Amino acid sequence: MDWRAGFGLVVGLALVTGGVGGGLAAWVARPAHSVVYTLGRGGEPDPALLVASTAALERSAQWPGTSAQVHGDLALLQLERARRAYAQPRVSLPLIESGVAAQREALAGAPARGSGWARLVYAQDLKTQAIEAQAIWAVVPVDLPDGRVAQAEGLLALEMAFLTRDLSFSVVRFRLDAALSRWEQLRPWLRNAARAEVLELTRFGARGMDALVDLYLGSPQHWVIDEELATDSAQRAYFEKRLARRSHAG
Repeated sequence: MDWRAGFGLVVGLALVTGGVGGGLAAWVARPAHSVVYTLGRGGEPDPALLVASTAALERSAQWPGTSAQVHGDLALLQLERARRAYAQPRVSLPLIESGVAAQREALAGAPARGSGWARLVYAQDLKTQAIEAQAIWAVVPVDLPDGRVAQAEGLLALEMAFLTRDLSFSVVRFRLDAALSRWEQLRPWLRNAARAEVLELTRFGARGMDALVDLYLGSPQHWVIDEELATDSAQRAYFEKRLARRSHAG
């Protein structure tokens, strides 16, 4: 899964309406709002502002009754900082752990939110890649977490993301992308659920078809998309039209 594309999708999921528990907690969290919004639109917040906003959310999260949204936004910012520092596992791994902890707090308050589970999948993928990068680049041996644990936790979070049945565009696209990237690890029911996402994406018209084209061109498991579109001749024809347009543009 492409880091930036995957992250941008999960970030976009954070921009949902949600109150912050308590007036004081809301006031403390205010400095982070613009950063969350910028990330949700695919922007790159200033590093210093990102750190300051993280600190604001950490203070807000300490207040009793803080909403799941604050914890989710804190996870979002910690994971963005980790993404920027992925080549430095000593920096990125603690940030990822902090982000995972914050996201679990968010899910404790809103367990049916598919976007929260999707972000947890992304966090575990980021952790796995940081561990693998360190193993490749390390000049001297260092103690690192077992990447298989992160992979297993990511798979469990993906299952939960499917079970929520969130049918928003960003969640559907992310789930299919995540499923294709770990196809051999999926249990049969999860493969069937992932296959259903192919036709679910077609429900979003041109935007959904363009998302399928992106996944088709970027995944070795593109045959899954072929097989599912073969069941609907009209959608298959539309997909081929969008695919041809992309090929000519390239």
